[in-house]
Formats: sequence, C-alpha cells, structure tokens
Amino acid sequence: MKGLQFKRSFRVPLIFGVFSVLWIMFSDKLAFAMAPNLESAGLYSMVKGILYVVLATTLIFLLLRKDESNKDQLLSEIAAVQRSFNLLFEDNPQAMWIYDNNSLEIMAVNPAACKVYGYSADEFRKLKITDLRREEDVPSMLKVISDYKDELRQSGPWEHLKKDGESIFVKVLSHPLRSVGLDSTLVSVIDLTEHQKTLSELDTAMQERDDFESFGYTASHDLKAPIRAILGYSDLLSREYGKKLDDEGKGFIQQIHNAGMTMNEMLDDMLVLTGISRKPLEYERVNLSEIVLETMETIKLQDPERVMELNVKPNMFVIADKGVVRLIAQNLLQNAWKYTKKTEHAMIEVGNFENTEGETVYFVKDNGLGFDQSYAEHIFEPFARAHKNSTYEGMGIGLSIVRRAVEHHDGRVWVEAEPGKGACFYFTLQQKEMITNN
Repeated sequence: MKGLQFKRSFRVPLIFGVFSVLWIMFSDKLAFAMAPNLESAGLYSMVKGILYVVLATTLIFLLLRKDESNKDQLLSEIAAVQRSFNLLFEDNPQAMWIYDNNSLEIMAVNPAACKVYGYSADEFRKLKITDLRREEDVPSMLKVISDYKDELRQSGPWEHLKKDGESIFVKVLSHPLRSVGLDSTLVSVIDLTEHQKTLSELDTAMQERDDFESFGYTASHDLKAPIRAILGYSDLLSREYGKKLDDEGKGFIQQIHNAGMTMNEMLDDMLVLTGISRKPLEYERVNLSEIVLETMETIKLQDPERVMELNVKPNMFVIADKGVVRLIAQNLLQNAWKYTKKTEHAMIEVGNFENTEGETVYFVKDNGLGFDQSYAEHIFEPFARAHKNSTYEGMGIGLSIVRRAVEHHDGRVWVEAEPGKGACFYFTLQQKEMITNN
C-alpha cells in the first residue's frame, strides 16, 4: 500500500523472515531435484545451509548499514535545523518568544527577551502575553490577535511592561507556527527607542539633514541679529525722535517695526519646522484629549471674550512624542481658531475613529471660512496660504509644521474643506503595516 512504512525494529525482521521462508521453500526442492542420491542430497543441504548463512548475514548487514546511513543523515539534518534555530532564535539580538494561540501562555523565550524585560527564562514561561500589557490595553490586543491570519505581520507601536513595571514602546513582528499539532505564534520585538536612535544616526549622514542644520544656524545667528537691530533702532527712533516726526513719519516707523516683528516670527517658525526632523522621538503614553484642552485654554487668552464651542472626545490615548503631539495640536487648533473668528456660533470638534485599514485617524474640524478643496495639496507647503487676506494673521508655516511632525511619526495628514463651510484636518501618527510572505 502506498505510503505504508514500518519502523526499523519491524522492517529488518520482516525482510529477514520473508527471505528465510523463500530460501527454505525453494532451496530444498532445488537440492533434492539436483542430487542423484541421498548422500549427495545431504552434501547439497550442508552447502545450502552455509550459503544461507552467508547470504542472510550479508542481507542483514546491508539492511542495518542502510538504516545507519539514514539515521546519520537524519541526525545531520536535525543538527543543521538546531543550528539554524539557535542562530535565528536563541542567539538573535532581538527579543523573541513563542506563545500558545489558545492559552496565550509563553512556551519559549530567547535570552535577548529575558535581558530586555528583566525576567528569567523560567519566569517568562510562567507568563501569558497579556501579562506584558496594561490591563486596559488587553481587549484591544486580543482584538488584533483575533484578526491575525496565516501571514507575517508587523504592528505597533505597543506599550509593553517590564518586570519592574517600567514601560517600553515596541513594534511587534509575529508569524503563526503550525507544526506537530501545535497552534502557536512566533513573536519578534523591535525596541523603538533603539530603532529610533539608529534611524537618527542614519539621518545625520543625509544631505538634507546638513541643509537643515546649515539653515538653522544661518537663521538663528546671521538673520536674527540684524532683525533685532532693526527692531531696536525703530523703537529708539520712535522714543527719541517721535515728537519731531509727523504722522506719516511715525507711520513709517511703525511699518518698519511691524515688518521686523513679522520677520522675527517667521524665523522662529522656520527654526521649529527645521528642528522637528532632527530631534529623536521619545515615545510615551500621551493623552491627546488633555493636550487639546490645555492648548485651547492658552489660545483663548488671545481673545477671552470670544465665544467658542469646543467638543473634544475624552481619553484619546496615543503612543508618541508628547512635545511633537503638542505642536500638532497647537498648530491645528490655532488654525481653526483663526479661521472661525468671523463665524457666528463658531465650533471646533476634535475626535478620532478607526478606518477600514485598521488605522486610528484623528481629526480637528471647524465650521469656519474653509477653502477650495483644489488647494488642499498645497496648503501644507511653507508660506502657502489658502487666504491672502491680511485680516488673517500668520506666515503659512503652521500647517507645514503639522505635516513635518506627523511624517516624523510615520503618519500622514490630509484635509477636506469647502468654502464657507469650514475644514477638517485628519492625521495618523502610526501606520499599521502588513507584510505577507510571497
């Protein structure tokens, strides 16, 4: 029967038994048929016996030799697999473990994971993967796991807890394992702190980084110094010679002062814009809702009497750089505040939702002036403004800062707007990437 196999302990005796039966049946008949008398038949039987022993011994030797050869080959293959496993798992510098998909218990762990998380190998194997997450994050983690298919998948950033309770922020590469009846998953963890440090070191070698640093130096030293001189001399001229000037002359001095202040503000914005990409990200758990409320309290000081309806979805948590997230919120809210100042019953809404690709999308929506959607691609460029009216202050840098900050978090930003009906800015801070085996 095809596919029928016997263990070595059955295979060798079976072949030997079949050979012996066939030898006895046919060799005796052949000996008596060839012998002229009984004396010759006895001699033939003795020769037949000796020949049988020789052939049987040879057959057993060949069978055992073949089995030993197969065994050596199998042991060699097992050793090669073991070496590969040690290289890919045990000796891998990245933290790795294997967990049971049903019980979520950790079945195996490599030394790198023990070093990163602070557990011994025995302690690690007593854990479930849920023990490495905050209690409030477990439901979302279980949902992500339930959506996994038979494919290699990268996701994150996630917050993991070490043995001492300290948080680390990681990306996770996972792949299901289907072997010898086990339903498990292999996990490889990328520490974003070290990963970001590596990316930052690589970025310093890029020409764009050199250009930004060169521009920042020029702006802060070569340009800001003469601007301060212009502002200082215009103030001095106004104080010392203001009485000798007519209204037109005083107006000229005021225009000089205003132009200097505008240039100074523009340089400050440009320094922020060029500095975002050069600063390594420091990941932490950030409450975006709180940042929005704090930022709006500061913005309202510009016009305390102004009435504004603000709707903010509570407890929007994100794993990101807090300072950069604050920059995003500040510039988007300032933009909404600016372009709703002539709107009756002005309203700003901040919230989030999950799109069809599993991304968390955040938005800042207003019912202000709005603009033509055809200009949406250009509004994030430096010094680009949808409205040229000088009634609306600003240099056109704020939204460029937003785009640079979002892209620094591997996210994207876009806007939907309509003249007279406001605008809604959307952004993501991390994109979930799917990697499939070909």
